[in-house]
Amino acid sequence: MTPTSSALNKRTAPKHIENPKTVFDGEIIVGKDILELLSSSMYINPLTIYREYIQNSTDAIDAAVDADLLHPDEGRVEFKIDPSERRVVIRDNGIGLASKNFTKRMTAFGASQKKGTCARGFRGVGRLAGLGYCQELIFRSQAPGKNVINEISWDCRRLKALLSDADFKGDLNDIVHEVVSIQNYNASSSSDHFFEVEIQKPLRLPRDVLLNEVAIDTYLSQIAPVPFDPHYRFATETNDALSEHLQLGEFQIYLGNSRKPIYRPYKNFVPYSDERKGSIESPQFFQIESIDGSVAAVGWILHHDYQGAIPESAGVKGLRARVGNIQVGGHDIFAAIFPEARFSSWTIGEVHIVDRNVVPNGRRDNFEQNSHLSNLINRLVPFAHDIARRCRGNSMIRNRIKGFEIGEKKIVKRLEIIEQRAVPKNSAAAAKKEIGSLLSEIKKAANFGLINEGTRAELLSRFEALEKWVSSISGNQDGKDPLSNLSKRERQTFEKVFGLIYECSVNHVAAKSLIDRILARISHV
Repeated sequence: MTPTSSALNKRTAPKHIENPKTVFDGEIIVGKDILELLSSSMYINPLTIYREYIQNSTDAIDAAVDADLLHPDEGRVEFKIDPSERRVVIRDNGIGLASKNFTKRMTAFGASQKKGTCARGFRGVGRLAGLGYCQELIFRSQAPGKNVINEISWDCRRLKALLSDADFKGDLNDIVHEVVSIQNYNASSSSDHFFEVEIQKPLRLPRDVLLNEVAIDTYLSQIAPVPFDPHYRFATETNDALSEHLQLGEFQIYLGNSRKPIYRPYKNFVPYSDERKGSIESPQFFQIESIDGSVAAVGWILHHDYQGAIPESAGVKGLRARVGNIQVGGHDIFAAIFPEARFSSWTIGEVHIVDRNVVPNGRRDNFEQNSHLSNLINRLVPFAHDIARRCRGNSMIRNRIKGFEIGEKKIVKRLEIIEQRAVPKNSAAAAKKEIGSLLSEIKKAANFGLINEGTRAELLSRFEALEKWVSSISGNQDGKDPLSNLSKRERQTFEKVFGLIYECSVNHVAAKSLIDRILARISHV
């Protein structure tokens, strides 16, 4: 028998506890497997390790600027890639770390001193990103005014072996002591300051992506805080609009031996393919209000001709999110706010988060869920609906223009047949009747309300040219008859054959050319 609800409530009601609560004073054990979670398990896309190191570099450069060690435009990050030695070195000229703090900071877990500041990184685990992707991970740093370079090295092969060794019973503290070594060097100059990450023997992944300069350049151009290409005509306008509400923080990042820094991938056209390019309009700038009425985010949308989905290889598709001018998530982070998710791939734009209550999650592939994020997303919805409306509208415009062009080609074919005066009269009459219907259709297409004035004027001009051609043929019935020297029976036979050639041919141009050659032969007989 099923117990009644009152019986269930009576059975599950908590008993009154008379003893007071006591403070837990047991030992907290942090196992070795936490390292696997903080390294390879957190950073699924191998290239995200470079985002973490760029993030730390930009914070260090900002600190150097605040300490008057650098001018704001002197910050520099260099990627040196050596495929033959399978080695990557990422070096910045930021503030560096003093010897007294270096070892402690480099072996701390989730104890970042940046928390509560304006720094981009604040969880204290980003430097561990490379542990799962190489054989050895080395950090070096020199603080300003010091003549010593500090180095700490992680033996990643040994780390992986211990993590998979069921017989190793040590905890996090034990495993760090097993795989970490420390060394100091004399610096050539005490005026230098830097931080350097060296990735030795990165994993051989598909396309050898961690040593692939093209892949790294493509990735960093989208996610890193780098400037717009100087040739992008809205670069200054966009920077000025965003800088009213946030410190944009653009850094010079150099890859390999290139003398040109990495630039954002936005261009003065939409690169649908190598052959097809779309036109762009001036960007639409906007602000999003936070729950308390302050500015939660600022952004821009680059409206264009919305010909369809933008290829991922272009590096610009999607309404993207940025915090500290570093991208959070992918191009589809806001796809759910569009009436149809596919329109997200037709979009070009960015949302720069200002509200510090909207926080990137640990992986930086999305945001922590809270009411502030919900407010942001809800206020973005109207922009997504406007883009969807433009996508549908432009799709209708393209369909009308395509319909006009198809009708125009049909009219031209039929006019050429009539002008040839070599088909039966009933076929010519049917062609004229069809031309009349087609002219009505293409005129209606040209006058479609959403088509802009310039395009409409061009289409109507082409329509008028066709009308004149029709009138010229209709008014020229006394012109030369190519079959005039034939008997009535021969003429009927040739007209019937020519009609069949047009009717059965899939290539109008080839059919007309054949009939023209036959007519030329007939005229000389």
